[in-house]
Amino acid sequence: MTPLVERLSSPLHLLLVPACLWLVASSPWIALYAGVPADATWIDRGHVWIGLATLPAGLLYLAACAQGGLWRTYYPWLAGEFGGLGRDLAGLVRLRRPMSEGGGLFSTIEGLLLLALLAVAGTGVAWFVLQSSDAAVALRAVHIIAAQMFAGLLAAHVVAVALHLVDLFGN
Repeated sequence: MTPLVERLSSPLHLLLVPACLWLVASSPWIALYAGVPADATWIDRGHVWIGLATLPAGLLYLAACAQGGLWRTYYPWLAGEFGGLGRDLAGLVRLRRPMSEGGGLFSTIEGLLLLALLAVAGTGVAWFVLQSSDAAVALRAVHIIAAQMFAGLLAAHVVAVALHLVDLFGN
């Protein structure tokens, strides 16, 4: 990793965690459709501004996760490497907990979570730029689907982290 990206990786993760939790938690109360209305609530405005900030933070975090061949840890399938993921999935069928090693189920979940974050942020930014247009309404629908996928992957990531902590600190 380049020194700057390496130094930014942990702070970016720590920045993205509360931002994403806010965005997911506030989403049921969002009253935005084709654009940000003049009388938007603080929840609406907070969701928009924090959401806009997640795109550059997410892109920087992706750069940190892709440096020096590290991308193979989170996206082994891009290189046609399915061995670790296959072993972990086969182990799940036998009720064995996946290990936290790179290239397996847990790191694949992390990689997909980051891609989902970028999809949500990208569609949100596009919606913001194109608000008050027909395209904004279509982007809103795509944004919601991407956000639901992100929320599911986030839940899987939380479970994976909890299981990793069990591995780390013992039963």
